[in-house]
Amino acid sequence: MSFLDRIRPAKEHEAAALRKTHAARTPARIGDPVRPFAPALRGGQRLIAEVKRCSPSDPGFRQTAALDRLAAVYERSGAAAISIVTDRANFGSSLTDVAGLRAASRLPVIAKDFILDEVQIDAAWAAGADAVLLIARFVAQERLTALLNHAEQLGLAVLMECHDARDVSAALAAGAGIIGLNNRDLAALTTDIALTSRLLPLLSRELVPRELVRVSESGLQHRDQITRLDAEGVDAFLIGHALLKHPDPGRKVRQLLGREDEDGPLLKICGLTTADDAVAAAAAGADLLGLIFADSPRHITIERAAVIRRAVPGARLVGVFRDETPERIEAVALAAGLDLLQLHGGESPEVCRRLREQTGLPVIKVFETGSPALDLVDGYDTAYVLLDRPKGAANVADGAVDEELLEIAGRLQAAGRQVILAGGLDPANIEQSLGMAPAGVDVCRGVEAEPGRKDHELLRTLGRKVHP
Repeated sequence: MSFLDRIRPAKEHEAAALRKTHAARTPARIGDPVRPFAPALRGGQRLIAEVKRCSPSDPGFRQTAALDRLAAVYERSGAAAISIVTDRANFGSSLTDVAGLRAASRLPVIAKDFILDEVQIDAAWAAGADAVLLIARFVAQERLTALLNHAEQLGLAVLMECHDARDVSAALAAGAGIIGLNNRDLAALTTDIALTSRLLPLLSRELVPRELVRVSESGLQHRDQITRLDAEGVDAFLIGHALLKHPDPGRKVRQLLGREDEDGPLLKICGLTTADDAVAAAAAGADLLGLIFADSPRHITIERAAVIRRAVPGARLVGVFRDETPERIEAVALAAGLDLLQLHGGESPEVCRRLREQTGLPVIKVFETGSPALDLVDGYDTAYVLLDRPKGAANVADGAVDEELLEIAGRLQAAGRQVILAGGLDPANIEQSLGMAPAGVDVCRGVEAEPGRKDHELLRTLGRKVHP
């Protein structure tokens, strides 16, 4: 018995309950008018980023982060649309989450459920969805066409999902304008990316002269899969697990879209205080822009951080904190539109975990060489570990880096940690750190004209060395 067969009775029961509810009270739409879904998927290599809290294909997976925060991160990282699976019993998320997703981003939202009745489409429309999913094999041809027409009459786009050639024929006969080729076997719950390639010829422009959006779904993990399927004619890619299981989902979006190298290091420029410097750092190739909210000569206010966010809306901002309360950090993260949190103090593993869950943002935990806290690093389940030199440490020779720091970094990397190197880095000594193949490098004073102000030529020089 396939997953669709197992879930059908529950969906029939849900539809019956919705009919009773809607008979008593006509549903009204939540939020602003429908956002265009199909146009967002045109133009090549468009990514539909999915959120859900669990998955029957991966029983060990649990998403505890706030889904609306993930949507904002997805948008800033380059996603074209947001997908949410609205089947609470099996995926943990539901139509009640849709309004939050739309409030957190400007992207269209597709509500994916197992639809067999018009009332389910009405419910998705009322919840604020901009598009719905129809699975071609879940209903008979006549019903498939009727459901498509009903959704379009409400102004909703429809992604019609196909798993084989028969499904594709049914979708085309129904008049679908957005066809998804799902690489997942619904019986075995396994994936085969080659399925998209096998079915694409059935959707060729020679066979289907009308305008059509072609989407590949499920199992996509790497940039080379995106580029290959793009060359074969796929317009958009619906991706969930690869993002949700990554410790830094925003970075994974950028890697899949080719905005960041999957194997290259992150370049973080820290201590930014002005929009002008932030724009220059981003133009020089910085992947992360650090804003210091802790006590520092480079301290920044929330108001100034908001100015920087407006100046670089697509940049990934890192908020730097030291022994601040989780409530304060969460408030700043939301107000400033942060993408990552960097913790420089004595924050415990529990505080790091709580912040990750409450904000949905990856955490960078900082450890200084020579600190007893380094003995506790294994207890920190954070996306990144940043190694720095202690404040006031003696300077190393020009063109050199701290050998102790590199030795510790090597041990942590061997243990599987994603390590960002800091500690007096500048364009003159960056090559030695890059030779360690770290997850990233963090530069602050090494590209400054004065505390809090960056030298734009040094930024460009550094950018060329990190991202040649």
